[in-house]
This record gives sequence, C-alpha cells and structure tokens, in this order.
Amino acid sequence: MDSEATRTPEPERKHQPKSSKMMDLVQTELKDKPKNTRDQVVQEGAWDPYTHGALREDMTRFFSGHKMHRQRLEDRERYARWAIEEALREYLPEECFKVSGQVVQDETVSWGAGNGTIPKTIGEAIRADGQYDIDAEDPNGPKDTGCEIVQSVNTVAETIISSSPNSVGPPIQACIEYLQMKRCGEYGRNNLAVWRSPLFPLLDNQDGRKGLLDNQITAIVWILSRFLGELPRLRFKDPENRTSFREPETIAERQNRESLRGPKYHGGILGDSMGLGKTLATIACLSLLAEQKLNVRRDKDKHKYYHPMLILTPNAAVAQQWVDGIEETTKHSAIDKIIITGNGLQSKRGHTRVHTLNSTEFLHWPKQLDYVWNIKKHRAAKTVLVMTIDTWSGRTCKSRVNDEIGEEWYSTFTERKREFSVVVVDEAYKVKNSSTRNWKSVALLKRQFTLLVTATPCMNTLTDLLGLARLLWQTPEEYLQENNERWCEIEGVFRDVEDLTYLDDVEPWDDLQIAAGRPALLARLIRRQWGPINYDIQDIRKYLKHFESLAVLRRSPTSYLFNDWQKTQPISLEGLLPNVGNYTVDIEPDKALAKVYQDAHADLLIDYLGCIQPLVRDHGKKRAMVEKEAIKSTMKPLRLFQIAAASLDVFELDQVLSAHNFGTKVEHISTMRRNGVTFLRLAQFLIKPGDPKPEVGLDYVKLAVRQSPILRYILHYIRENILNRERNGKIRKLMITEASPILAYYYELVLQFLGFNCRAFHSDLSNDARKELIDDFNNDEDPSSCQILIQMYTVGFAGSNLHKSCSRVIIASQAHSLAVQSQTIHRVIRVGQLADVTVHRLKVNNTFHEFRESRQLEKIIPELGTRAQGDMKAVLVQLLNLFQCDVEDAWKSPEAQRLLETKNLLSDQVSESEVPENLDEQKNKRIKLEDGTARANDSSSEAIKLPRMRKRHKTGDGKAGWFKNPELGLEDDEAAFLRLRTRESYYEEFKNLPKEAKSRFNHEKNKLRRLLSYHNEDRSQWTVSDLDNAAVLERAIELTLRLRLGSQTSAMLPLPLVDLSLVSAKKRRELRRLLGQNTLTDQDVERAREEAEGSKSKGKEKVGAVRLAITSGETNDEIDEALRMDVRQGAGAGATARNNGKKIGKGDSKEDVEPRLRDIPMWPGSVGHGGNEGSEEDGREDDEAAEGEEESTDDDEIEIVGETRNLVNEREESPGLEITNWKRWGDVNDPVDLTNADEEAEDMESLKKPKVEGDDAENRG
Repeated sequence: MDSEATRTPEPERKHQPKSSKMMDLVQTELKDKPKNTRDQVVQEGAWDPYTHGALREDMTRFFSGHKMHRQRLEDRERYARWAIEEALREYLPEECFKVSGQVVQDETVSWGAGNGTIPKTIGEAIRADGQYDIDAEDPNGPKDTGCEIVQSVNTVAETIISSSPNSVGPPIQACIEYLQMKRCGEYGRNNLAVWRSPLFPLLDNQDGRKGLLDNQITAIVWILSRFLGELPRLRFKDPENRTSFREPETIAERQNRESLRGPKYHGGILGDSMGLGKTLATIACLSLLAEQKLNVRRDKDKHKYYHPMLILTPNAAVAQQWVDGIEETTKHSAIDKIIITGNGLQSKRGHTRVHTLNSTEFLHWPKQLDYVWNIKKHRAAKTVLVMTIDTWSGRTCKSRVNDEIGEEWYSTFTERKREFSVVVVDEAYKVKNSSTRNWKSVALLKRQFTLLVTATPCMNTLTDLLGLARLLWQTPEEYLQENNERWCEIEGVFRDVEDLTYLDDVEPWDDLQIAAGRPALLARLIRRQWGPINYDIQDIRKYLKHFESLAVLRRSPTSYLFNDWQKTQPISLEGLLPNVGNYTVDIEPDKALAKVYQDAHADLLIDYLGCIQPLVRDHGKKRAMVEKEAIKSTMKPLRLFQIAAASLDVFELDQVLSAHNFGTKVEHISTMRRNGVTFLRLAQFLIKPGDPKPEVGLDYVKLAVRQSPILRYILHYIRENILNRERNGKIRKLMITEASPILAYYYELVLQFLGFNCRAFHSDLSNDARKELIDDFNNDEDPSSCQILIQMYTVGFAGSNLHKSCSRVIIASQAHSLAVQSQTIHRVIRVGQLADVTVHRLKVNNTFHEFRESRQLEKIIPELGTRAQGDMKAVLVQLLNLFQCDVEDAWKSPEAQRLLETKNLLSDQVSESEVPENLDEQKNKRIKLEDGTARANDSSSEAIKLPRMRKRHKTGDGKAGWFKNPELGLEDDEAAFLRLRTRESYYEEFKNLPKEAKSRFNHEKNKLRRLLSYHNEDRSQWTVSDLDNAAVLERAIELTLRLRLGSQTSAMLPLPLVDLSLVSAKKRRELRRLLGQNTLTDQDVERAREEAEGSKSKGKEKVGAVRLAITSGETNDEIDEALRMDVRQGAGAGATARNNGKKIGKGDSKEDVEPRLRDIPMWPGSVGHGGNEGSEEDGREDDEAAEGEEESTDDDEIEIVGETRNLVNEREESPGLEITNWKRWGDVNDPVDLTNADEEAEDMESLKKPKVEGDDAENRG
C-alpha cells in the first residue's frame, strides 16, 4: 500500500458504466443496514474496531502494532499521531502548505485628531509565519490630547467590516445618567465597566447574575429613541412600599434627555457584531418598555390599548435561549407571562411564567389566556409570545384566491384583529427576502414597534437591506401621514436619492430624517438595473449613510464608543471578546493531482457553460420556463466544482455512486448515517481498478488523503495543534466549518476512523440531540467528549455557543458570503471566551476556491462603501499607502514590464497539452526525399508544425483583450490600458470582447494589469480626495478584507475559470468555443438564479414578489403603491398598482400604459394554498425549515434571495425552442436535451417537492 500512495493519479474517468457487482456492493454496504446487530447504530464518536467482532491479535496487526482501544484516549492519540505523520510524509507539508496571516501585524493606523501622519514603510508586507501567538495591544494606549486613536491595522480592518461610522450610538455618559446606572464591576482583559440600575434589578452583577456593558446601555437608549422619538421621564420603584415615582429632574438632566431623542421611526435594526450581547440588551429594553407602560398604544383621545409582544427566532434552540434570558433577568412586574409554542420548545422546571401551547391551542387559545387579546387588559402588554419564524409563518401566513387581484396573502392574526405592541425578529436575515412566506408573515402583521436583530443586515448582497427596510416602514409611514404637513414636506423635498443630502443640515432627532427609510428612495439606490452595472459604490457611499444613521446601530468588538457629546473621550470595546488571529492557508497540489483536477474542472466548466447558454438566447414566450430550467441545471456543476476543489476522492466517489442509483446528496448521506456506514465500508468505493487492497489501517488513511488536499491540511493541523497536549492535560477542541454535506460526512468518517470523537452538526439531529452535542463539545473535562465538531454553514450556526472549550477554527470550505462565514466562526468568538482564537481559512490554489473568494468580495464591497465616512476615510487612505509597496514591487517585475510593452491580455504561451504527444518520435523519424533516399528529421524542419504564437495587438480594439474607449480622450495607449476602473467595469469589458479574444483571455494578466493601474509616478501618497474614484475606494475596501482574512492576494474572476494548461488540446478547444460564445458572468447568472423557483422549505417558499427596475419617470408614490400591493399580492402587484386609475383610451396604444416597473410573475406552483392552521406535524417541518442563508450548490437545494431582474435582452418572440447541454462524461460535442436527461430530470423533480427533505435545512442558499 505504501507504493500505492505515490502512484500517479489517473485522469478522470468520463464514463462510469453500471455493473451488477457494484450495484450489489452499493446495496449491501450503503443502502442496507449491516447484518451485525452491534453495527446497526448510527456511528458516533470514535470508530470502535471491536464492534466488528475482530480479535485483539487482528487489531494489533491492523493498527501496525499499536494498541488501540476506544476507551483509552492515549492509545487513540498515539496511533493518530503516527498514522498522520506516515500518511503525509510524501506530501511534504512544509512545502505544500503556505500560511499567511496577521498581515502587517506590527503596523498601526491613526484616526481622529492628528490622523494625517502615514505609517513608516513596512519591511515585509505579508508575514508568512502564521503559527505564532498574537501580541495583545493595549487599545487604550498612547493617544494625544487631541483624541487621536491608534489601532493596529488588523484591528481597524475588523472595525471597518463589522461596524459602521454612521451608527455608533449615543454617548455613554448621557445614557448612564438617563438610566441611573452605577458601576458595579469590570470585565475583560481591558477592565471594561459593568453597570447596574434600579430599572433592571436582576442585572446587578451579583451572585452570578449578569450586569450591563457600555455597548448594551447605549443600545437600550438607542432603541428607545427610535421607538419613541422623545425619551420620557422614567419612573422608579420605592423598594420599601413598592410604589413608583419620578424623581425631580434638573435642567442638566432634562437637556441630556432631550439630546438623546431621535426620529420617531418606530423601529430599527440592532446590528452589533456577534457576541456583543444583543439578546440581553433587547430583553432589558422590552422589560423597560413593559414596566414603564411605554408599549401601550394611545389614540388621539388618549384611550389606551394593550397588546402583547412577539419574539421570532431562527430555530428552537435560540428561542429557548430567549425564554431562559427573560426568566433569569426580568421581574414578574415587567414580563408577566411567556408563551411558547412549536417543536422543541418546552417549559423548564422552575419557569413559573412559561406557558406552552400546542398547535390546536395556538388556533383556539385557552380561556385562561383570553386576556392576551383583550386590548383593555393591562396584563396583555406584559405578555411575550416566543416561537420560531418558520413555525410562525407556517401557521399564520396563508393565501386565498381574490376575484379582483388573484392570489392574495393574509395573516390569520391580522384577520382576527390581533395586534402586537412590539415585534422582535432575531437573526433578521431570515426575513430579508420579500418574496418569502417568512417575510410576508411579519409584513402583514399589525404592530406598533419593530426591532430587527441581526449582526449581518446584508447576509448576501446589499439588496437584502431593502427587505428589512420595508418591514420597518409600515408604522412610520402611518405616523407621518397623520401629520399631513410633515408628510407633504417629505413628499415635496425628497423626490430622488440625491435629495437625501438635505438631511445633512437637519437635526439628527428631526422626524424629517425618517425620509431616509422610505423604501421608494432606497429602491432607487439599491436597485437591480437592466443595464450592466449593479451598484454605484459612490452613490451607496453618499446616500446610504442616511439610512444607516436612522435605522441601524452597528458596532464591533474593536469599535470605539464615546463617553461625551464632544467625542473627546473615546472608549474602546476591545477586551470584550478575545483576540482573533486570521490566517489563510494556500495549499499547492502536486503536479499529478493538479493535472487530474484540471481535467475534472474543465469537464465541469464545459457543463456549466453549456447550462447557461439558454440565458444568452431569446426564447419568446417560453423565456421564463427556459431560464428557470437553465438555472436549475447550473446547480449540479456548481456543487461538483466545490467538491472537486476539496477532494477528487469524494468527487470520483460521487461519480461512482451516481452511476449506480445512489449518490452523495443529503438524502443519501442520511441513509448512510442510519445504516451506520463507517470509513472502512465507504473506502471500498474509493479503490480503483488495479489498486492493491488496503490491508492495515495506515493503508486506509493513505487512501483517504490520496486526492484530498483539504483533508491533508486538516490532519496536519490536528497533529500540530490538537495532539500536542500535555500529559494528563485537557483535550484540545477544534471546530471545522464546511459548506458541502458530503465533504463534512467524509471528513467525519476519516477522523472517526483515526480514533477521534468527531461529530458533524447535521440536520438529521433532533433539537435534543443538538443540545446534547453542543454540551458535549463544550465539555473538556471528559476525555471521551466530542473533540472535533464539523459545523455546517446552514445547520444550527445561529445562536449556538461553542466557545467554552474551543478556540481553534478551520474554514475547510468558504461560504457563499463572508457574512455567513463570519456568523459561523463567531460561535467560538463570544463573551466569555478565555483564550485567543485562531482561524485558518483553507484555499487550494488554482481551483474553484479562488472563484468563490472573488464572489465573496464582490458581494460585500458595495455595503462596505458606506464605511468611507468621516475619520474612516483617513484610515482607508492610510491602508492604501501602507500597501502601495505591492504596486511598486509589481511594477518592477519582469512580468509587468512585458505586459506594459505588449499590452496583450491573451494567453500567448503554448501549453504542454498543445504540443504533439509524439513530438520526440517525429523528430527521430527519417524522412523520405523525392529521390528515394532518406535523411534524419531535425527539429528545424518545416515538416513538424507547432502551434503558432498568437499575434500581438496593441490597438485597444478588443483583439488583445482590452478596449481603448476613445470617448475618454486618452490618446496614450498606456494611459488607456491602465485606466482606473472597478471590478464590474473589467467584467463588462471582458463580456464585450471579440470571440477569439474572449476565448484566450488571461485573467492572471488582467489581475496584474489592475494592480499596475494603481501606480502613480506623479505623487507618492494617496489622499482622501482619491476615494471619490470608485476604483480607488474599491481597492481600499479590498485591502481591508485582505487584512481581515489574512490573505496575500484577492482574486478577480467573472466565471469559475482556472489555469487549464495541463488539459488536453481537444478539451481546451471546446472550452474556447464556449467561452467565445458566452456573454454572461457568474454575477449575471446569479441574478437570473434569483428569478428562478424558490426554496422548498416551508418557511422560505417563494410566493412571488414585484421586481423593480427603477426608471427616472417612476414616482415615489407609484413605487410605494407597488410595494404595498406586493405585500398582499406578490406576483403582478406592480402592474396593478401602476395601472390603477389608468384606462386605455381610443387613442392610446398598449405601450402607452406599459409598466415601467417590470414585474416578473410568480413561478406556477411555487407555494401551496391554504392548509391547516398548524398541526403537530408542524414541529420538525417548521423548525427545520431553513436554518441559514448559505447558498447551496446542491442540485435540489437552493434558496433564492434578494430583488431580481431579467437578464435576457428583450427581443422579438421567436417560435420554437431547443435547450441543449453537454454530457458531463461523454463527448463534449454531443448535445443532450436538458429536459430529457435522466440525471437532470431526477434533480428537477426533487426541486418540486413541497416539503423539506433530509438536508434541505442543512445546505440551502
């Protein structure tokens, strides 16, 4: 077996023919339960070889003489250390794994007073050694009297990404005085203050109880200011006679209270970073509202109306945390009753206020709870209903047929005139998409105040913010319209986005600021255009800040709050959370593995390009159907791209199993889990024809890592960081994040086989099992506890706390968005984490991983554009100058000089695959001459023709891969070639290239060209004014993200393209043909994907939504009306709203009333109608419905998010339609009817399932 590990991997087999022997093997080893009764349990923890009936002597031989017993941790660790070292010996980890992190760690930037200085030149831009501990700095260290703030570059990067300078909250001292806080302790490594107040008697930091921190105090006051506008004088209770009273208010106290007021927005987004205590701050605020009767609605005649409060959570575990928090930190006089309902929610012993409703009682409330809906009963306002958003939407949001408008959505609660005083949505990314039932279930509610709690308001793209803003707008719109004069002022002044600049001169507490939250204006700013550009980052920067200032409170663990109104006394939040070291591991595969991967990637890319071709053409009336089917078909190659980049072993396993009526999707993994499949059984499908049969355990480990570079590093990391504990010391824990269910399962089985108690957090786990697994992982006293936890991005990542024993994280697979990735790793970055946290992000070079990184950056850059405000502009400029050495070094390189000379972006080298394979043989042949004699053939003979080098172009006409763009008036070729431009502009240039140039375009050259464009000989430093250039601002944000990720470079790819120089010439020619025909980027495909059919999960069913492409002629009233109709009606709402009151006269043509707001109709059958009000079957279906926002690449799992637009140009309708694709493993020139392909048809059918099956909650986007 040792020789097998060094064997050169065979090229990807294109065909996986069925065989009866393999069919039997799949049936007996994977589909059926094992015959051994002791092996019929689900595999958990470490693999126990003795469960298979083996003798001790056999086990000693199997483990190469090592003692191995499941109950002996030392035995398992000793063997694992030896086996890993032996298995990885030939891969030279020191050469294959390049770790970079804590970029320019020793450098600092300054802001505030004196921020004009630039840090000294750094000696080394990127530190390659990523294994050292992080040196903690004193964040409250040296500052001048001018309030200059100095932070390390890595710290300030976290500040820019996770917080906003537009929404840091009110001054701490003013909040302390208003709430009558007193200091009662210190917390964290920097001794931050802990506070208590008579308003929150159970938050006094005594006897194990919690206190409130600076950020939580300011959050409470900020929420009150957004709910109420002007803050009221608070009543305090006399501890002796329990009567309430208001203390006399001094002039200074009154002025302080008035200064804290805000616009009466009736809601807001609490967006503090993960781990900063948003839940506790919200509970304290709800308690205060109820205790002070501030959640009581009053009409014009001062009549009082009492309504309960509602808390919606992402899952049952988080809901239970809210219930526990309310029980532990609030008094009965504030929160009198806590009502819970839904699967997994139960009252605990001692929770006297908690009442559980089953689904029937939820429909017909018991008599003892009648007061909850009695608007005259004060007790109703002290009641809180807690449940998951999926259970809530499934039970209350229904549809019916309306004769006038067609399908109509309604809330059963609103129909019964049941209102809420406060609605809190925790992890509000669950309601960001207005075309889902979750969103409508909240939008249709009658409520007074709305609080959206999420650390990631933009989970996927900036468009997510529009869905949240629409939920917040309902009550403030009604409030403004009650004051007709103020509403008319807003209508008259703020007609377009540019008018928001008037708010710069308006007091921050003025209700006129509410105009920034109007969805019609935000829709103009955050819009899906029909043109090529998605977002204008400069517009986002200029105008979105007003919405952030109005509606969002967002701070990070590295933010600075201010103690005073003058902002002369900054207080850092550093010390609340642990130090975090972020590292990127670039894995370089060996040449043999690289060749196999490139071949597989080329096949998948051919498939992917074939799938998206229908999006390029016009199909007339069949356009919607064609686009939907085409988008569905892209899911399979995208899923396999991700698998192949991490492990060709798993990729080939998928091919083998798929060819034999099985596979590696969620339902198949569930079957294998239930049948107790171990790696020993799964390994049989990894053995190729001609491979020797594994004999001992080491053979199996070598087989597992043979073509799995990610697994190689995971094992290397475990050997270096987990298996090096001291004798009799506590076990060390590790969390691995993963996006693909089959990769997570594969890693789990291999690590279990090595003797580790490794568990994956998957959707088949019940709520109780999840709680037990979390408790087990948090326990480092028991040596048999879970040591390695594989956390899926979309299963239970929200709300779980995994920090008690774990401080090490490996990002084995990058998430669809950086927001999702950050949410997941923050499970170990929490308040209470005692150790420094290290995060290692794995990336295999020249694979799909680079493309995924590129898309991550492009999604978050527009949102981060809003950070370029005030002092943060100076910080961004310092980062630009700090990294300018990258540009200068690149400028001096031979590659750069050659590129500047030729100005040719095409691939100009002959690859090995294009050289005739029998070249040497041809050289040695004797050539017959005309006279009949023969002579030796030398290499200079014209008889052998090598591929000719491509002609160099310098004209900028596109034939060399770029356009000069004469409209800019740049006569100099170099100036035109190096013109500053954004990523989107580069992609548009690529799409418009001639076919020949596009097919041979070299994206590495283009990346170098972009870096060189930031060279400026006229000056040595960037300035703040340079940020007005979108390309410069974009680079500053990219540098910030590089610091945050610990990355050396950042990719820029419009499609999943890699270097394919090792691929055969035939395959390369086919790829060039397809690339030449293609006119789309992956951004375009994703926008089309958003129009496709939605997720199958009940809580996230696509119910249709108006799609907006705003034109200059659209009025705000028309947009508002379309959006209002969309809440009830969904599909077609825009047209109904716009044509209301407009009749087609005799002289009018149909085009005269053609909608300017373009509506994309709801896909037929996208959601069920009516249904039960909720049954006991709701349980699992509701709470497992959709646990995250990670975009899945599984064929049968995808969630469509965000506002969308149509990508296909509108042309004349053409009759007939032929959808073609390319067989993955067959001849690339053989077209296949996509609708008739067997494997695709099965995937399409699975998309139509109305219920969540298997792992829909586990890997949904």
